[in-house]
Amino acid sequence: MTDTAYDGKGIDDFHRRRILASVKKGISLLDPGKRRLLIFAGILQLSLGLLDLLGIALIGLVAAVAVSGVGLTQIPAPIEDLLDTLRLGNLTVSQISVILALSAVTILIVKTGLSALMARKIMFFLANRQAELSVELARDFLSRPLVVIQKWTTSEATYALGAGASAATVSLLGSGIIIASEVFLFLIVGLGLLLFDPVLTIVAFSLFLCIVLILQRVLGRWSARNAQTMTDARIANLTIVSEALSTYRESTVLNRRDLYVAKFEANALTSARTSALSAYIMEIPKYVLEAALYLGILVLAVVQFLTKDWGAAAATTALFLAAGSRIIPALLRLQGAGISIRNASIQAQPTFFMHDYLAALPNNEISSTARITAEEIHRSIESGYPGFSADIVMENVELRYESAADPAVTNISFSCSAGNSVALVGSTGAGKSTLADLILNVLDPDLGRVLVGGVTPREAILRWPGAISYVPQNVALTIGSVRENVAMGLPRDHIDDQLVWDALRRAHLADFLTQFREGIDTNVGERGFRLSGGQRQRLGIARALYTRPKLLVLDEATSALDSETEQAIIEMLNELESEVTTVTVAHRLATVRRADLLIYLKDGHSIAQGTFEEVRALAPDFDRQAALLGL
Repeated sequence: MTDTAYDGKGIDDFHRRRILASVKKGISLLDPGKRRLLIFAGILQLSLGLLDLLGIALIGLVAAVAVSGVGLTQIPAPIEDLLDTLRLGNLTVSQISVILALSAVTILIVKTGLSALMARKIMFFLANRQAELSVELARDFLSRPLVVIQKWTTSEATYALGAGASAATVSLLGSGIIIASEVFLFLIVGLGLLLFDPVLTIVAFSLFLCIVLILQRVLGRWSARNAQTMTDARIANLTIVSEALSTYRESTVLNRRDLYVAKFEANALTSARTSALSAYIMEIPKYVLEAALYLGILVLAVVQFLTKDWGAAAATTALFLAAGSRIIPALLRLQGAGISIRNASIQAQPTFFMHDYLAALPNNEISSTARITAEEIHRSIESGYPGFSADIVMENVELRYESAADPAVTNISFSCSAGNSVALVGSTGAGKSTLADLILNVLDPDLGRVLVGGVTPREAILRWPGAISYVPQNVALTIGSVRENVAMGLPRDHIDDQLVWDALRRAHLADFLTQFREGIDTNVGERGFRLSGGQRQRLGIARALYTRPKLLVLDEATSALDSETEQAIIEMLNELESEVTTVTVAHRLATVRRADLLIYLKDGHSIAQGTFEEVRALAPDFDRQAALLGL
């Protein structure tokens, strides 16, 4: 919800509550040990404000001593007592002034250096936490069932796992620590000045507080609206680019590319302008506060030198000038942090929402298990998956998609022995791909159970990585070589080139790569644009065969192939009989005639099961389809 839903005091209350809630949420994302470490670092940062107070006090002493040195006034008795305590009473005025000035400068420089060092440590600490948060969320998110994944668009998920995670940690908590340290500085310096001259301190702080509050009120609203617009524009541009690339051929043929460019142009302009405006908003307090400081010091000096002796006037002016020189930069940091934390509280919302949504789901077994390594996957492939039997059992399975009126599949039961073949056929929307997804653990059933090798598909995948493979209808290729795409995700030193070539030969792609390209080093381009549709499909089949699986699920895997290649792939699959269990989703009935078990689905129900001829006899609709195809 954007700021336009609120006005006046309601806006400020809304943002204040959101900022506080966001900071609490950001802190809660830290584990207890790191939370304590961050609090300790924040306290150290706060304590450095005491050095500012000491440095400012020394500058006031320098002014008082220096004025006495030119004979305009005597050193006040309290200052003389302090100098005696510091064992400086026997030195000349010049010596005392130099020592005090050097001490003041040294203390302020040391404070600045320590503050910069602490800020760096804190920011890198938060940056590491950002990386951990992104990884934790990504692991949890990507291990969830498909129905959960589909709640986010690619652009939304990318933002939540990247820029949103940065806002939730580095921007939000980092700004919070800056605000706390600068507020403490104001309090400690203000207390010191209050003891020195209560009336003047109250007047000065009241004036600057009014300026800051006005700036915060005006710039905060402006910045919040700008941050929301910026976030929306960036997510929209990610979506537009993704759509344009994924529909390149269609948009070219239909001459729609300029429309995508026009959409991108509008959002790009909005994003650029909001970025520039954000930078400009951050600079405004600098000019306002600097002007206020110069004007305030001028008025203070005139009043002091007209109403007090020169020593007291010089000390007071120097003291407040020194305090102002430290407070104004702190005010700027505070103002900037205030704007940043307000922006971050908006930009972090997608990440907070994803975190809370995933946390509210039932415990995710995959997220709670130890991470799989490339070495373990490689050993699993080499071992041949001992102990794994690729038999499938599905008992009274039902699954309903969220907000759907009827179940996608209901009361489905069948069993398949290891080495046999299952074919899922039926019209579009009958539930074929849903059953395949249930076998693959992409979806979890609402009722009933699915077993692969006597265990749940999830457990089978964890215990025998690579034993189950999948070929989708639309193969998603990554930027890189054929080798990298066949051995998807494995690092180069864990890819077996012999397995790659063996998989390519089975997918009838090896000859093409040997004769016309750079072999398995051929770069496929983004989304495989350097390959034809049929070559991309065969590369997807090779990817599934690389691990030498025991269970192979194919979802319209030959739909993009020419008849000759399709027949060769079918023959290859037939050769795998008794070695590999296959589950095939198909519209082309010719590809599934030899299946050991054919399941005909309609509206999510299993209408008939058996061999091809048995299903024809049991299901008149299927028999008509087969007859129309001359089968």
